[in-house]
Amino acid sequence: MNLLKYISHCKYVEGNAAFSSGFATLINAAIVLQGYDSLNTRTQVGIGIGITFLWAVQNALRIDQQGWLNNFAAFLQFGSTIVIVIVLLVMAPERATAHNVFTSTYNSTGFPFPYVCFIGILSTLFSFSGYEAGAHMAEETRDAGRAGIVGTCVCSAITGTVYLLALLFAIPNVTSFVENNSGINGTEDLAVATYRLAVPLRGALALTILLIINMYFAGMSAITTTSRIGFAMARDGVFPFSIYLRWIFKPTKTPIANVFFVFILDSLLLLLQLASTTAFTNMIAITALGFQISYFIPIFFRCTAARRTFVPREFNLGRFGLPIAIITSIWLFITSIIMFFPAEYPVTKDNMNYAVVIVGGIAVFATVYWIVSARHWFVGPKRTTKNPFQLLPVYITSTSDTKKTLPSPGAIHSSFKDGKLKVTQKYAHPTSYNAVGY
Repeated sequence: MNLLKYISHCKYVEGNAAFSSGFATLINAAIVLQGYDSLNTRTQVGIGIGITFLWAVQNALRIDQQGWLNNFAAFLQFGSTIVIVIVLLVMAPERATAHNVFTSTYNSTGFPFPYVCFIGILSTLFSFSGYEAGAHMAEETRDAGRAGIVGTCVCSAITGTVYLLALLFAIPNVTSFVENNSGINGTEDLAVATYRLAVPLRGALALTILLIINMYFAGMSAITTTSRIGFAMARDGVFPFSIYLRWIFKPTKTPIANVFFVFILDSLLLLLQLASTTAFTNMIAITALGFQISYFIPIFFRCTAARRTFVPREFNLGRFGLPIAIITSIWLFITSIIMFFPAEYPVTKDNMNYAVVIVGGIAVFATVYWIVSARHWFVGPKRTTKNPFQLLPVYITSTSDTKKTLPSPGAIHSSFKDGKLKVTQKYAHPTSYNAVGY
């Protein structure tokens, strides 16, 4: 359980750093589009840390205030995707054919084609991540709807597919595009390079600004999710000094201590770029792997050890739950193994996939922490409510007309008799109250 919690937290911290670094990269791309020199690494790191701090400050607001921002962001992201797709398809001077988009391949890895088919999956796995982010906010949401998670998956699938197809059709020659926009030959962001290829300079700048705005709101939401995961871990006592990390700022009812704890972790990760951009890239690259592992463990045990004891909640897949869980477990297991494979040949220290080292380090830390400390006190997740089930309607009868305060739910005793639930509470006062519900 502790290992799963640490992996889940690490994946979001690394994802936050990816958003911050990506935001700085897009700012740099916009500057280069205007004819200025590219920003150095220190400046981009400073931009990344600065925007992360701004996200942390915004996450100190009340959750309803953040909700307005997220609602605005949802409409903006959907609308801007439509704008970008239309502009790319209408204004591109040349477009790829359907044959090129759906059947052509590009291999610059040095590995044979079958191997490339497997590692080619890696670039798509991040888009299969993060759907559970809304569930981490469920404790702060009144009457969280079941349609939310379904809508998230459907909208993401549709908008993501349409956006990806627009980018691909806007690139008439993939080989020359990759060669001209990789390494020192071009911009660091291929999406911006596609905009520049398809539309005039000012149009490419406008589309890049739209992308920057979307990245801003995505990063803000990512900090929200990470802080809630961290708060849940601190509430369960998983972290050292958890008593401080689970502190809630009462005026806003937000875990501010954990919000800025996340900011510190993200900043340290961003500073790693000053020592080695390769090490930072490898850290960010395993974000999707962290999602994969954190999904695999609970789903696998759901369809094996807990198959008969797991209690379905309000949202469940019914009779399709078990077969889908089995298929999902197989998919996650295979793709997680593939994510440890190197992506280029010959393999050197610069292009080596260090995911196994990073994941192994996290596993060793969590295991040692469990053996030395956590196993002596950790008993599992702490529930925020004593009884998640809806109370039955009751009728209150009294032997006197004196009004008394009803007892707490934990002090009520219940029993079944003649197929009816009887709930009874006796007071120390001579007057007794009986509550019977049917």
